[in-house]
Amino acid sequence: MTLTRAILPANSTAEAIQAIRKILLVDHVTLHMLNNPTTGLDNPFVRTTYPEGWVSRYLLNNMAVTDPVLQRAQQGDTPFFWSELILNADQIRTMEEFGRAGLGTVGYSLVHIDPHGRKSVLSISRVESRGWDEHIEAHVDSLEQAHMDLHVKALAEAAADAMGIPHLAPREYECLRFTAQGKTYSEIAIILNLSEHTVRSYLKLARVKLNCVSLAQAVAKAVRYKMI
Repeated sequence: MTLTRAILPANSTAEAIQAIRKILLVDHVTLHMLNNPTTGLDNPFVRTTYPEGWVSRYLLNNMAVTDPVLQRAQQGDTPFFWSELILNADQIRTMEEFGRAGLGTVGYSLVHIDPHGRKSVLSISRVESRGWDEHIEAHVDSLEQAHMDLHVKALAEAAADAMGIPHLAPREYECLRFTAQGKTYSEIAIILNLSEHTVRSYLKLARVKLNCVSLAQAVAKAVRYKMI
């Protein structure tokens, strides 16, 4: 399956980057809109396959300020290998944090600017460096098209956020989507390799976020919002 064929039918940007991760056999994929596409304010839209714990740590410690990948992307519009980055002391420490977390520091980033000046960066990374340059070269054309497709999908999601449509965490979304397909708690638990109690918790959170009194109402609302 090509990257574009995987992205276009995806129900969300989060689902699309997971598809890219699987097809390219990389460890992580991140799409970062460098400014809020609906308000123009510094309120970034980010979708990533990094663990939620790491994302929380990154945000709480304001690591974007010393993230060399993000800083480089903000300064230009050309793609780059992370090995090309010239790091200062703070940026070295940030990349070391990535390494200690087991997230990998071997990466490649593409920068896209649309006709309205809205910029996004798509980054793919892995731990293993062997054959990385050749791997990127083999997929660079499809990555560029995938980035443009993701950019458009992200703009649509950001616009939905601006209209007050609630955002569900990936697991909440998945559980709600399988519920809409008629799956039971136990069936969803098996599919997602979770406990039934955890599935019930995710669905409760989704219902609360959607401001619904029942799960059926939450599913109907999610369908109406075109979330599932």
